[in-house]
Amino acid sequence: MSKKSRTTAKGHKIGPRIVRAWFDTVINPLLRALETEQRLLKERNWTWRFRPADLELIHPVRVHLEVDARDNLDQCLEFFPNLGMGIEEHDTAVSHLLENCKTLQQTIQENPALREKYEAVTSPEALGKLGVTVNDLFGAYPPADHLAVLAQYIVNNSSELPDYFAPARLWNQHRDAFMAIAEDSSIRPYRDAVDQAGTAALRTVERLTAILRQRRQELSLEHDVPYMVPAGSVQEMVG
Repeated sequence: MSKKSRTTAKGHKIGPRIVRAWFDTVINPLLRALETEQRLLKERNWTWRFRPADLELIHPVRVHLEVDARDNLDQCLEFFPNLGMGIEEHDTAVSHLLENCKTLQQTIQENPALREKYEAVTSPEALGKLGVTVNDLFGAYPPADHLAVLAQYIVNNSSELPDYFAPARLWNQHRDAFMAIAEDSSIRPYRDAVDQAGTAALRTVERLTAILRQRRQELSLEHDVPYMVPAGSVQEMVG
């Protein structure tokens, strides 16, 4: 049987041009996105944003792909159902992490300890020592969002912020005190739920990555198509 025209169990043929398109528009982009997700999940940085309520860099699989590439994903899934199961598992875990982050955000934001700490570090005396105003510390965020911003950093286990972040001076100086709020008995269960959801999501990222790498290797060897080719060389490689 020709490597360039393998007949599948469904009676359809996969050729090198199809494989090349799968590599370039689906498999390789997903592997890069999952590598980023894996790093962030290991760091327990959920990339949570309170507005819009979403994870900035951890997404369902289709969100990682260009819109025009999603049909190629659907075609790929017709031939590899275990890939579809891996994607479903991943997307369910990401959704679970998102919902837990939403709950933790609300719980922290509404906790009196956060407001008390905020009022203490933004008192006239405290601001006078820094030589700034509250608006200087929160940039474009209106006062109504200040607690939400701080809660967001706590949810994400944020480390020190770069200087170009408006709240950096406030957060970096008082980070430990803000992070300690998540240890309160009224908040800890929700934080633990986020951690557990993050660990579960990490496991699905690792499994999906393994599936994609295995399929890429099989297709590459079976159809004599390299994982990647220099720009402008695709036609030559599959012609």
